[in-house]
Amino acid sequence: MATSYKAQSIAQLTKHIRAVSKITENVLLSRHALMRMRQRGVLDAEVYHCLRNGKILLTPEEDLKTGHLICRMTCYGASKNLAVCAALDDEDPSIIVVTVIA
Repeated sequence: MATSYKAQSIAQLTKHIRAVSKITENVLLSRHALMRMRQRGVLDAEVYHCLRNGKILLTPEEDLKTGHLICRMTCYGASKNLAVCAALDDEDPSIIVVTVIA
């Protein structure tokens, strides 16, 4: 059995998110994330770029409602700084984008 995401280090989580997000189909955008992207003028490509190149600067937290581990990937760009909150579930290999902060 694979190690739970909650037992992994920030470096391991970052490596996992970067690897999984290389395949766009592995990234699911929640309705809330799509709404925030529209409000904040963030493109899909910027979200994928942040997941593939960003860093986890804050300690990941467990979502008490779903049990998912929420990792906030932060990416600094020339035009805007972006943070993408990604949910990881031990039972699902996909990444769920919960919200986007610009």
